Amino acid sequence: MDRTFQICPLTFCEVFGLRENYSIVGAGCFSENRLGRGEMSQSQGVSEFRALKRVILSCVAGSSLEWFDFALYGYFAAILGRAFFPSGDSFQQLIASFGAFASGLIARPLGAILFGYIGDLWGRKRALLISIYLMALPTAGMSLLPTHAQIGAWAGVLLTLMRILQGLALGGGFTGTIVFLYEHSSQQRKATFSSWAPFSLVFGFVIGALTATFMTSILDSEQLESWGWRVPFALSFFGTFIARYVRNKLQDPEEFLAMQREEPERKAKFPLRTLFKDHWKAVVLVVWIDILTACGYFLLSVFFPTYFGEILGFDRGVSFLITTTNMIFFALSILLGGWLADRLGKRRLMLWACVALAASAYPLFLVFSAGPLCALFGHLGLIVLFSLYYGPIPATICSIFPTRTRLLGVSLAHNFAMAVFGAYAPTYATYLVKWSGNITTPSLLFVASALTTAVGLYVWEEGKNY
Repeated sequence: MDRTFQICPLTFCEVFGLRENYSIVGAGCFSENRLGRGEMSQSQGVSEFRALKRVILSCVAGSSLEWFDFALYGYFAAILGRAFFPSGDSFQQLIASFGAFASGLIARPLGAILFGYIGDLWGRKRALLISIYLMALPTAGMSLLPTHAQIGAWAGVLLTLMRILQGLALGGGFTGTIVFLYEHSSQQRKATFSSWAPFSLVFGFVIGALTATFMTSILDSEQLESWGWRVPFALSFFGTFIARYVRNKLQDPEEFLAMQREEPERKAKFPLRTLFKDHWKAVVLVVWIDILTACGYFLLSVFFPTYFGEILGFDRGVSFLITTTNMIFFALSILLGGWLADRLGKRRLMLWACVALAASAYPLFLVFSAGPLCALFGHLGLIVLFSLYYGPIPATICSIFPTRTRLLGVSLAHNFAMAVFGAYAPTYATYLVKWSGNITTPSLLFVASALTTAVGLYVWEEGKNY
């Protein structure tokens, strides 16, 4: 079997999933080798690669810009708590700030119903574009909000409203990206290419984290708390228009278009009723195996920047540097998890990752108090174990639903899990530390969610529609 590769620029897309199936015949051009599935001409290979690369780049760009704002909220949670929820107790400020953050996640199931309905009936692309428009207004509003000192308690109300509107938009935007990538990829590379969706989510957090770290380095505490935090939120507003531009270049997956041609009368039906009548088991199963996704993700990305700075007492710049550095490894580990899942099996890899995370969470939390360097490696250990589970999640939850109800089903189940099990995870973690006086108690959330998800994965039959 000839697998000769000329030296040329390699994208992640080429490394994760395409290298095994294609030979590089020029910079960015591929022809498929004989793999027992027939041969593809060079022109066909080039066309398929270009189409797939365009889908990946467009989805990554769009989702990254949407999640940029969520990263900013996590990094500036303590500042926002003081600005919008003044109190003599710093823990109460943090809890109130994370509570406003949670309100956006609670709104996501409503967005899931709206955009799932649009995407399953009128197209995946249309749902993604509308979610961008809905995201623009609250993103701009975040940078213009008056503080508690200016309008009193209404400041907290307006902040919460902005989070709710953003939650509605994200209720369809991220899961729309998941389904879009899943349906565009080949059967043998579903996990590999679908993992670009959570990669884009973490990549958006990295951009937000770098922005927050930069603002922290050039402004003093007084400047940052009075006006500096507003600047990154204002910048993210312009990013929504970039996301709209790149998403407008996309085309609906052939799998979805074929389903529409075969079932033209489907638009007359009410998708939500069909989902719960015929596929309620799929909804329950996705929520079940998504519990660790919901709890673990928001602890690792939203809670830890504040945990290091406000609870462990690290310097703010050091806290941001630890989290930002590890978020880069987080993004790369997600792609590794998706790649391994296509070779080892999604269920097998994810099950072992859950067990390992449950066993390691408490020991890793013990090392945090030893100093920033130990905290860096302890946080990284949690991230790597979580990523081996998280990378295959998009392909897993998409495979459980049939095409005709996939976007609505995935959106509703995933966002319900986010709202119920993820929305208040940072709040619960903060409260556990305050209640117990023990900085390791947040590890209990990792242990409980990992073991619960492991049971769901054990019940799940890989490759079966429910």
